[in-house]
Amino acid sequence: MLAEWEWGEKQVVQMALDKGVLEPTWDFVPVGNRLRFDLTFLIERATKWKLIEWDLARLKYYWFTKPYVDLGPILVMLNRGSLSGSSLHNFSDKESGARVPRMYLAGRYSDIIDYVTRERNAAVDLLREGRNVLGAMGDQRRRTPSLPEQAPGP
Repeated sequence: MLAEWEWGEKQVVQMALDKGVLEPTWDFVPVGNRLRFDLTFLIERATKWKLIEWDLARLKYYWFTKPYVDLGPILVMLNRGSLSGSSLHNFSDKESGARVPRMYLAGRYSDIIDYVTRERNAAVDLLREGRNVLGAMGDQRRRTPSLPEQAPGP
């Protein structure tokens, strides 16, 4: 876990870039919840610090090619297709993140680390359980590829 208050924002962003999170490759595949928010925020901060310089074409290329595994659509389906109420804390042992900015301003960094750890664990647990449930459903529904028909023999 990288903490801005220990390293500074620019260094934390640079370390994330060094992991390849903004490379449109399969070398580093982000996994999490509502990743479009987090990745867009990272792009904005990297741009602010002049660590990347992306034009619209590069941004589009990134979003159309970068693989990531996002819990967001699974949460919507768990919520019977409704966006309202589909947040992670409604389906796991995790509280809302609304109070994190106040914790930061109060210097309660250990509470923030605890929150982030619980959020990560909740997301990973739900992804694992979802993979098993949806995998079983996929096994039941998967169509086997049909073999090409053989031409009648002589």
